Amino acid sequence: MTWLTKITPDLSSRRARAAFSNAGELHRLLIDLASEHLGEKTMPSPRQHAGILFRVDEARTGPVLLAQSHGRLAVDRLGDGFGQAAERDLAPFLAGLEKGREVRYRLAATPCKRLGKSEKNAERLGERARPGVNAYTRPLYGADAEQWWRERAERCGLELREVRSTGMGPALDPGRSGRRKVRLHMTRFDGYAVVTDPEAVRGAVVEGVGRGKSFGCGMLSLASAEW
Repeated sequence: MTWLTKITPDLSSRRARAAFSNAGELHRLLIDLASEHLGEKTMPSPRQHAGILFRVDEARTGPVLLAQSHGRLAVDRLGDGFGQAAERDLAPFLAGLEKGREVRYRLAATPCKRLGKSEKNAERLGERARPGVNAYTRPLYGADAEQWWRERAERCGLELREVRSTGMGPALDPGRSGRRKVRLHMTRFDGYAVVTDPEAVRGAVVEGVGRGKSFGCGMLSLASAEW
């Protein structure tokens, strides 16, 4: 099963403001809400095990958290005063996807290009002292970011008919100690598409698209084009 949970925070709550302060805090909040599905044993990837993907959208009244998970989240753990929560089972919609169906989509992702692991490429990106994984990753912007999404959409079983890209603030996670320094460039893609491979589309919705899934990237949302 795949559940979608919408959490609208009450920003007069200190706990809600703290949770929405960065992507890392939201990740830890959602892991806590999914804890009953994770058991007591520590596992390598609790996010993946619980199927958690999330995105923050801006509504007229402020930020809204959309979270996807394999099981229902324990929203009662949010406590009084945190905000409002609503949920929806996505399984009927996903099961009803057919080839040729037109859909609206939204994806907030971190489009990037991986470079070869060479000293030259590390120097080009300014990581001369201690080149690591990020030293070989270059973020993509504008037309390059849109091309990144077009290529992945095809693999995800979607034929894009319209692409609108919007630059977003970076996904951040300073960690509990303030030393983690995760910073991912984000672009939001909106538009219309036609389903070419329903199974691939369902897989992309459930598994997410691209990198940074623990930090609010990669959640692909679909809706009927006529909605």
